[in-house]
Amino acid sequence: MTSLGFSSYEAKAYFALLQKNPAIGYEVSKVARIPTSKIYETLTNLKNKGAIISSSSEPVYYSPIDPKILFHKIKNEFVTKIEDLESQLKQVQPIPNIDITWNLSEYQTVLEKMIDVINNASEFLLLSIWPKEASIMKKHIILAENRGVKVIVGTFGDYDIGCKETINLETCGITSEKRLGKHLTVVVGDSKEVVISEIGGTGDTIGVWTNTDCVVLTAKEYIKHDIWGKILVDTIGIERFNDLCNNNNMLSYLIQNR
Repeated sequence: MTSLGFSSYEAKAYFALLQKNPAIGYEVSKVARIPTSKIYETLTNLKNKGAIISSSSEPVYYSPIDPKILFHKIKNEFVTKIEDLESQLKQVQPIPNIDITWNLSEYQTVLEKMIDVINNASEFLLLSIWPKEASIMKKHIILAENRGVKVIVGTFGDYDIGCKETINLETCGITSEKRLGKHLTVVVGDSKEVVISEIGGTGDTIGVWTNTDCVVLTAKEYIKHDIWGKILVDTIGIERFNDLCNNNNMLSYLIQNR
């Protein structure tokens, strides 16, 4: 009975009334071994639940409702509540995706979150990483490619990560390190989430993980910009590229203010 919502005292009092009825409160208290200070509160609760009835005489006598009738009533009430709840829950609409951003600190925490992004990817991975982190995450990146994820890796240094599509972005890494004083490292997964971090030479590291669309897009375009720029310079040559920048005011300004 307690599993159906009755208190321990209520269950004992009902059971006592099945053994002796009709009975006054004092008698129920003695049979059920319920303190007399609690018996009338208990009997009132049972009456409110429809488990017992009481006389209008003095003293008041109590009698139990037949168990078959009582539990049939409880069963019907439970079924009705469950059906109503099912109907209401079917109408619950999913909330839209919520943008979340986590601030990250410490090298190991940032590294683990990058590995999570790699392991979560099912379609596409775009990475801009340094050789040290590349060596640590290598097996996870290769596993992602082996399970069919499109992987493109830019490494800021000469490091063979073993993927089909990699490019050495060392010259880009030099400029970012000069400006930040740290190693800027970015891992984008499925165009849905990104880890952006600054890794210091002494291990001091901060970063963010987010699924905010505009930040993910910005990070993705940053890596694509480095790759396109490197391929462009390699294709036309550094001298022609410099001439192009020198002869275009906008490009000249952007190059000088990187």
